[in-house]
Amino acid sequence: MFHPDGHTFAGFSEPVAEPDGPYAHLAAALTGRVLARCSAALWRHDSFEHLDVLGLALRFRRGPGAPLDHEPAEGDTDLLTATIRSPLTMLLSPLFTDATDFAGNRYWAVSPFTFGELRFELRLVPIAPHQPTGANRTERLARAVSEGRAGWVLEGRATLHLEWHPIVRVELVSAADIDQAALRFDPFRGVLNPVGLVHAIRRAAYAASQRAHPGNEVTAEARSHPRSRPSTSRAARP
Repeated sequence: MFHPDGHTFAGFSEPVAEPDGPYAHLAAALTGRVLARCSAALWRHDSFEHLDVLGLALRFRRGPGAPLDHEPAEGDTDLLTATIRSPLTMLLSPLFTDATDFAGNRYWAVSPFTFGELRFELRLVPIAPHQPTGANRTERLARAVSEGRAGWVLEGRATLHLEWHPIVRVELVSAADIDQAALRFDPFRGVLNPVGLVHAIRRAAYAASQRAHPGNEVTAEARSHPRSRPSTSRAARP
């Protein structure tokens, strides 16, 4: 299975939902500080940036304050996403992922959530076009952060509907020196309530994965949807 470390960043989120729209309350709940981890699933070294799946894990903490560290706080919300559109397309996802550029990809939360009376899917859409500047994807990500291009709009759509709606804008602003071994993203932490068969399977798989590999959100994703050719490679640390 996948055992990645990642590149961690501090950032912020701001509401972009329609004030009277269905996602206004969720936007308020996710507005504030952000801790992000960008990670690759299959290949350890940046020298090979092909046929990979990229992950973007986010921790939201409401309001202003000090940058987040590895310790979660009461009221935090974690969201795990990857360049996997759905469980049905997981095996094909490396073919449709631009493994050279963290900032230029779309990321999906794979399975639906509920918040209040809403039941919806989530995705992250990049705010800046792909700009392949840098020797490898780690350098490209660092440059995108420094130039204000490492940002996404979190969008939601009701299940079985086509139209996506903006919720919050997320931007990464600086690298964060985080204890990777102690950092644990939990898809069941916070105001987003995961639902559906995949999340039901994932709850048990995630708990087992966290015990075996602390701080490993992409491993949890992979174990929830087993691959035919699992890899034991680790992504490079920043």
